[in-house]
Amino acid sequence: MSEALNIFEQPWTLVVIGLLAEVAVLIGARFWPLKVCRKHLLIGPILIVLGLGLDYLLTTDREKIEAVVAKVVKATEEERAEQIIECIGPDYHGRLEDSRELFAHFCRQLFSQPQIQKNRLLDQQLRLDKTKATLRITARSWIDKRSQWAQWLPLAKTVWEIRFEKQPDKTWLIVWIDLLELNNEPLDWTADQLQKNLAAQAG
Repeated sequence: MSEALNIFEQPWTLVVIGLLAEVAVLIGARFWPLKVCRKHLLIGPILIVLGLGLDYLLTTDREKIEAVVAKVVKATEEERAEQIIECIGPDYHGRLEDSRELFAHFCRQLFSQPQIQKNRLLDQQLRLDKTKATLRITARSWIDKRSQWAQWLPLAKTVWEIRFEKQPDKTWLIVWIDLLELNNEPLDWTADQLQKNLAAQAG
């Protein structure tokens, strides 16, 4: 089913359909008054109310994933490692770190000092399945002047691939993070520089 026709992902579709239905009924009442009765006038309002109700009552999988991303972006700016770790699933594995425990250690180490001043998301592309999702993010980050990174990377444009899995409690958690590009440079160069700077910080 396409995204535009998935009512639960796009409840506002019902609102648009309701408005169009109401216009069609009003036109029909004008030209064929004997074929349109009062109950037909309720079709549009019912669809509109249903769409607004779904939008208010339901939190879609897409919205849940977007909420996780927003939490991670904010926690990164505020250098709150534990809030980032809360978004990581038990089955996490990634290119930089291969388990949730190793990622948690990496995250705490990274944010033990000031790092990020501000983040801005430039682009998000989400592929969503029933229990899995892949998000490709392009972001721009302003590095904190107090950070050791600021000496060689005051401004960073990054491209990430983040994979999510739906948990038994219907929440979505991150199970894979891959840094694809840094300032238009490929991953191999990026990973090498990342490990060198982390080693320098640890020393």
